[in-house]
Amino acid sequence: MKKNYKMIIDAQKCVGCHACEVACKQEFKAPLGFFRTMTLYLDEGTFPNVKREFLPLMCRQCDDALCQKACTKGAITKENGIVKIDSSKCDGCQDCVSACSIGAVYINPYTNIAEKCNLCEHRLEIGLKAACEATCVANAISIITDEKNIPSNATGFKNHKLDKPSTLHIGANEKMKKKIKHGQIFSATNYEIYTWAE
Repeated sequence: MKKNYKMIIDAQKCVGCHACEVACKQEFKAPLGFFRTMTLYLDEGTFPNVKREFLPLMCRQCDDALCQKACTKGAITKENGIVKIDSSKCDGCQDCVSACSIGAVYINPYTNIAEKCNLCEHRLEIGLKAACEATCVANAISIITDEKNIPSNATGFKNHKLDKPSTLHIGANEKMKKKIKHGQIFSATNYEIYTWAE
């Protein structure tokens, strides 16, 4: 039976603990320096009225995905709401990496195969939650199959005019876009730890 998985991320609930990133790296053994999931942060306001906002970000499982269009090997398809990479067809050309407007795809340096979030499909198929959803202490991440359960204030986080994200965010600050660059993979430098003491 076909399902249409859809991720909902409530940025207003996120506490910036990065547990989703850690769980994802553990689940897929992502190489050092590479991420399928990234939590961005942004400081807003002026002292003493300041706050830090967070944005969990991963492949948005786009409809008419730019990565899929860019792949000349037919290695990227969409099924059950999940944009999938067929490792037997991928040759590591990086066209999909360059196409992604948020940097959600990377080439594994050991296998030379493109990798990205696939909503932990292997877990969903046996009734488990995705690693990020199961680990999120704030219940900010959920995967649904019934579109009737989509919150009315959930919208797609777009970084390019052609983006058609299936994953929806609640309360995502548009200013987060300055943290990401089209075609540049998720990077640990987005943490900008060296600025935290300033």
